[in-house]
Amino acid sequence: MKQIIKKILKLILILLLFYVGYGLIYGNFHKIDNGVYRSAQLFSFNMPYYLEKYKIKTVINLRGEQKHKSWFQDEKRITKEHNVTLITFQMSSRRYMDYNQTSKLVEILKNAKKPILIHCEGGADRTSLASALYRYAILHDSKEEAMEELSAIYGHLPSIRPKVKAMDKSFENYVSHSKAEQ
Repeated sequence: MKQIIKKILKLILILLLFYVGYGLIYGNFHKIDNGVYRSAQLFSFNMPYYLEKYKIKTVINLRGEQKHKSWFQDEKRITKEHNVTLITFQMSSRRYMDYNQTSKLVEILKNAKKPILIHCEGGADRTSLASALYRYAILHDSKEEAMEELSAIYGHLPSIRPKVKAMDKSFENYVSHSKAEQ
């Protein structure tokens, strides 16, 4: 029995290392729609690649402006060097966003010059909410289709990290309010 547990733990560790490595190297980068992409925080070694390959015109940073952080300084420098607009929008994956806040994010997504890249730190929770809002409010996908963005595929795991359920609740609230306005 101990052998089986050890093998299972090794497999879990290998999968976890693969996932972390994938996230770091590839940046949890995925296509949402033509000209709309999502990712984790990209770095000086992979951000220029994605900006050039996908001809990104706008980066939407959901971590907010953090002037004293090196990653933010790198992002500002790289976007400037590539003539890309950087939009910062401060939000937390653990805090519920009311309809006014999610509506403001939807407006930013609607008005951003495409192609756009949406990111937070890991690309799992805040980026998942923004991606779901994009699909629902802008592409007019169904609620169920849009909720596919709030998925474990991207690292959104509210069953393991219950505080990030705030993103699911924020999306649900946006949907219910937008239906009421129709």
